[in-house]
Amino acid sequence: MPTPKQLAVVHLAKKHLGMDEELYRSVLKLHGCAESAADLDARGFERVMAYFTACGFRSTWTKRTYGERAGMATPRQVDLIRQMWRQWSGSDDDAALNAWLERSFHVSALRFLPATSVGKAITGLKTMTRRKREAAREGACIQGGVNVIR
Repeated sequence: MPTPKQLAVVHLAKKHLGMDEELYRSVLKLHGCAESAADLDARGFERVMAYFTACGFRSTWTKRTYGERAGMATPRQVDLIRQMWRQWSGSDDDAALNAWLERSFHVSALRFLPATSVGKAITGLKTMTRRKREAAREGACIQGGVNVIR
């Protein structure tokens, strides 16, 4: 299922390319194997966006996801890492994400994260988020006058 930003870029491309509803639906069906943009999977989204790009649509989407690059994080993985970072940090701060990647994986930016480190980054973010959630839960127990021993 596409993110709200992905849905927005699909609809923006439709508008910029001046597609009528019939042509738009046939593109979704032919290239994305979906009846609507909301039904696109990650692969379908990439194929639909590739078609729109071939038709002349230019977006910052590929700048944000960096496209498919051999040996590097895939667009889907880049999106997941950004989503997990937002969940952990509470913001969309790319500079802070890049600083964490520098400290943890010795890469200066997400666009340089090699495929071999993607799993480690995702696991690290999952762990950080879980710890943050547990700390918040513990804090709530202590503040409520109940100290739970685990």
